[in-house]
Amino acid sequence: MVLKGLKSLFEGYADIKVTGVFEDSYELFDAMPADPLDVLLMEYVLDTSDLNGAELIRCLRQQYPQTRILVFSATQDPAIVALAMRLGAHGYINKRAHEEDIIRALRRVHDDGRYIDPDMRDQLPDSLAPITPREARGDLSEPRIQALLRTAELSPCEYAVLRKFVAGANVMEIAERLHKSPKTISSQKAAAFRKLGVSTDNGLYRLVGTAADPALSASAFL
Repeated sequence: MVLKGLKSLFEGYADIKVTGVFEDSYELFDAMPADPLDVLLMEYVLDTSDLNGAELIRCLRQQYPQTRILVFSATQDPAIVALAMRLGAHGYINKRAHEEDIIRALRRVHDDGRYIDPDMRDQLPDSLAPITPREARGDLSEPRIQALLRTAELSPCEYAVLRKFVAGANVMEIAERLHKSPKTISSQKAAAFRKLGVSTDNGLYRLVGTAADPALSASAFL
């Protein structure tokens, strides 16, 4: 119903052409080589059998760097919004946004701009610098981050959980990959946060952001 509603909305604008509607990332990638997209409007929270939002953004940026990405999601966690932008999304808008805001976001992203839902801007980290390829793989070997983790004296389990979390996995995904219960993963994540002196996901990404390249201020997204 959402897809049909969006398609109907966009068909009312002469400067917007819907070239495809896809229910999962596999359909999308099957179609992309034959018909590259100028702008992709994508959900961040996908089905459990599909890629997660972070993985989909990474794949798209690597394989189709010319395609602009606008995330259209009900997920408004500042840490998720910041991660999506740092991984290479060009915009992020709330599913509850008004029609004119959705069209404005699409046009701005198409015109090489960036857009963040106004309700989210003040909640984002000061730095939205792009995550480097090493960081995107979850490799925390960058010297300043490595020194931070050594200072925090994380246990091997806490370190493993934090690496996967920074790489974009959520608690349920980490639990599945490490063959542990979600409760155990949540406890290890919380313990790592205490040692790092942060209390929220947003706080963690502020720390990670300090090790990235020159900062891109959230105020630049208008």
